[in-house]
Amino acid sequence: MFMNTVKTMLYGWLKYWVSFCFNLVNLLLGNKLPPFGSAAVVVEEQGRYLVMLLPSGRVVFPGGFMTWREHPREAAEREGREETGLLLEADDLINFYSLVTTDWRALSTVSFVYHARVRGGQLRAGMEGRPCWLTEDELRQRMDRHSLRVLDDYLSYRQRRREELSRIKTLVPLVR
Repeated sequence: MFMNTVKTMLYGWLKYWVSFCFNLVNLLLGNKLPPFGSAAVVVEEQGRYLVMLLPSGRVVFPGGFMTWREHPREAAEREGREETGLLLEADDLINFYSLVTTDWRALSTVSFVYHARVRGGQLRAGMEGRPCWLTEDELRQRMDRHSLRVLDDYLSYRQRRREELSRIKTLVPLVR
C-alpha cells in the first residue's frame, strides 16, 4: 500500500513537471507549439459506464495522450487497456474536443472520444487510478463539466444509433 501511494505521488509530480517544462518551452518559443493529442473511450454495459477514479478524487473516462504517429482510435484502445486492464475495441467517434489552458500545471489538448466495447481482459487498478463501473446518476454527481459534456455527447450518439437501427427493415428473400 505504501509503495502504491509513493508511486502515485511521484507520478503526479512527474505530470506536473512535464506540464510546467512544456509550457515554459512553449512560452520561450512564442506560444508556437501545438496542443497535445489525446483520446478516450466511453464504454457502457448494462446501464453502467467504465470510468477511472483518480487519486485526486476526480472521475473520468479512460484515456490519455497519443504517441507519435498513433491513430486516435489506437490511442483510445491502448490507453483504455493500460488504465483498466480490459481489451477494448473502439468503433465510432463520438466527438472531439479542444481544451485550451493557461494553467502551467496543465497542457492544452485536442481530444478524440470513441465509443468502445469490452472484448476481454481483467479489470485492474494502476498508478493512474482505479477503474470501476458507475451509473449515469453516479457520474452526474461526481464528474466535472468537461466529462459531463462527453457523457451528454455519448447519450446523443446512442440515441442517434438507436434511431438509425430502428429504420432498418428486415429483408425478405425474393425467391423461396
